[in-house]
Amino acid sequence: MIYRLLDEPLDIDILGCWEKHMWHYTKVIGYSATGTIFLMSPETDEFMVFYPSMPGNNCKGYGEFGNIKDFEEVILKDEVFHEYCLYPISPEDIPILIQNLGELEDEQIFYPKLDPALGGSLELDEFDKGNVWVRTEILGQNRGIE
Repeated sequence: MIYRLLDEPLDIDILGCWEKHMWHYTKVIGYSATGTIFLMSPETDEFMVFYPSMPGNNCKGYGEFGNIKDFEEVILKDEVFHEYCLYPISPEDIPILIQNLGELEDEQIFYPKLDPALGGSLELDEFDKGNVWVRTEILGQNRGIE
């Protein structure tokens, strides 16, 4: 699995400390296998991708789409996008992580056991899997997001 779309969008408060930094994007529509978050603004039909594990400018807007399916077809299914949405690993690493850790369950992602911003490694044997929302909150706290 490269990404998972939610059956129903979730309110932005699921992102904890990041919530007030997401502008008018108030719905979470999915996430990648490494915790990249896909958001939308129901008011403007704009879509954005949020990379909580990426330092610095960690959001990218993709403009307006008629619906989630259109966003998926144009952006999420694009092979080039897969290289970005799995930051900090590549699509070729997913089968190795599945072999090492097993398939992801609902709301689970792969992540480095220790955040690289805190000195952790991106070696695949240093990864674990866990809840996407908990991991997102931890990354925000580690970065001092309030």
